[in-house]
Amino acid sequence: MTARSALILHVLALTAAGCIHVLPPRATPGPVVPPPATFPSAPGLGRIYVDVVDGPTHVRVVKPITVTETVNDEQFETEELEDEAACTSPCALDLPLGRHLLAFPVRGAGGVDLARVIASPTPTLYRRALGWRQAGSAGFVLGVVGAAFGGASFVTGAALLPVGLAKDSHGLTLAGGITLGVGALLTAAGIWAVANNPLMEQAGAGAQYGLPEGDGTR
Repeated sequence: MTARSALILHVLALTAAGCIHVLPPRATPGPVVPPPATFPSAPGLGRIYVDVVDGPTHVRVVKPITVTETVNDEQFETEELEDEAACTSPCALDLPLGRHLLAFPVRGAGGVDLARVIASPTPTLYRRALGWRQAGSAGFVLGVVGAAFGGASFVTGAALLPVGLAKDSHGLTLAGGITLGVGALLTAAGIWAVANNPLMEQAGAGAQYGLPEGDGTR
């Protein structure tokens, strides 16, 4: 086997080590009746009542912005989310009429899910079921390490073995064969461990509903 073939196998092993078992998205939650509002929204603002089926949740209204960062005297542009408003569900947001982005936490991952909503002259309800991501167990971590080191050993052995055979060097041939075999075993064991201890992920789901007349939110 050529060093190039070994390198391709190494890349495939590392790709497998990053696999994620993706479950179907959560079911879209249906509407609920919001509590009566104590005051109407101001002119030019639209009221969005936010409810999360998983319980009280910190919800942010965000806007993507471009930020310039300097690393080793080189500048890079990255995109960040700037907060415009926030509340803890169930809650009501009075926002300027038009499109907005709501940021919801991803359970277990520390990331966020973004949802587009529209603030209209009449009040609406946005209801969300949170997504979640669960890290793999210790077996996953060991699998990633095994696949990485095994792939590196496999590439090294695949390079040493043909050199040793070409030069009729017993030492190089033996070292290449052992390194190649150990690398293959570690890579296979790593891939197996990852496949049996994958990352688990399920996307959240949400929907925006119009509220009937006389619901008390205006």
